[in-house]
Amino acid sequence: MKKNVSAIDVAKLFLCWANNDGDLITNLKIQKLLYYAQAWHLVYFRKPLFIENVEAWDFGPVIHEAYNHFKKFGSRSIRYKETGEEKSGFNKNQLMFLKDLYDVFIKYAAHELVNMTHNEEPWRKAYKSTDKIISHDSMKSFYSNVLES
Repeated sequence: MKKNVSAIDVAKLFLCWANNDGDLITNLKIQKLLYYAQAWHLVYFRKPLFIENVEAWDFGPVIHEAYNHFKKFGSRSIRYKETGEEKSGFNKNQLMFLKDLYDVFIKYAAHELVNMTHNEEPWRKAYKSTDKIISHDSMKSFYSNVLES
């Protein structure tokens, strides 16, 4: 696999697919999609997809850099103008993985994704901690157990 990409690269890819499907994505929702992409990438490939930390915020997992990139949209849907370069930073395996993950999680509303993450151990554990970082180990361990059950 190629080197890690940024969370913003992944977000732009998801937004491109959402545009093509006629879906609307808010910053709240993109944060949860990024979180699940990172978590499941750790399970399947045993390494992070992107380099940024995932933090446990009040409304679930957040990648601070991606949040800041899209915060100008507030709670409105993110308006994203495609460049045609969204897929260029990813290899074939990453694109297949991300498309499958996107297809599973896009159907959930943002509030459903918030509730899902709030009921899962990685967010709950990190939210109680002082640094609020959701560790790769906690994501990999928890979702590996989900996969096995």
